[in-house]
Amino acid sequence: MTVFAEYAPWYDLLYEDKSYASEVDFVETRLRDHGVTSGKVLDLGCGTGLHAIEFARRGWSVAGIDLSHEMIARAKSRAEQAGLAIPFRQGDACEAGPEHGFDTVVSLFHVASYQNDRERLEQLFRTAYAALKPGGVFFFDYWYGGAVLAQGVETRVKVIERKPLRLTRIAQSDHDELKATVLVNYTLFCEDTDHGTIRRVDETHRMRYWFPFEINASLKACGFEPLGDYAWLSGDSPVSRTWAAYSVARKSVAP
Repeated sequence: MTVFAEYAPWYDLLYEDKSYASEVDFVETRLRDHGVTSGKVLDLGCGTGLHAIEFARRGWSVAGIDLSHEMIARAKSRAEQAGLAIPFRQGDACEAGPEHGFDTVVSLFHVASYQNDRERLEQLFRTAYAALKPGGVFFFDYWYGGAVLAQGVETRVKVIERKPLRLTRIAQSDHDELKATVLVNYTLFCEDTDHGTIRRVDETHRMRYWFPFEINASLKACGFEPLGDYAWLSGDSPVSRTWAAYSVARKSVAP
């Protein structure tokens, strides 16, 4: 089963507490720090388009790619409703497409951690490299291995009520330390309280956590100059209390 195939209809509701606008504000600030103030941005693994739409509202020329047909359909619908002409396409972020000449490429909400080995990670990096103009900046986030090892995994339950809908998500995780992966088994119970019906959805997401030394070695192998590794929404180094980290890199000016 394709990841997000059945999860997609509930995705935005599950993450309604995530501030996409604040995150784009932060990313824009970091891009400015590295000389990118405007222009073309490609969102690799764009999901339902919320980051991309926030970039477009700020005047960026935006394009988005996602593997999930369902997610892309929602992104297109949302952009149309917002009156924004954003070319979203379904495709593999690890396969270079027709996108070229971008000032920046972003890959947000742990897309890099959905790549479960170095070969796949570097395919993602090469897609970004192919899309960027020389000197362009690549910004992406991922699960930070130091935090995963320090904190361990646990079962988490999230309940959202929007009458007549009650949505319960159970996330049970299995840690494979030898492969540096976490298998997240999601179970959703989607209950219509008016009619007393419940739909169950099960999906498994395999997440790979990374360390900056691995990230930087792969960036260099793909023609990038690493510019820094940080704790998410911070200018500080990654720390064990924060699962999310991000890295910034520049495409080499010389071929």
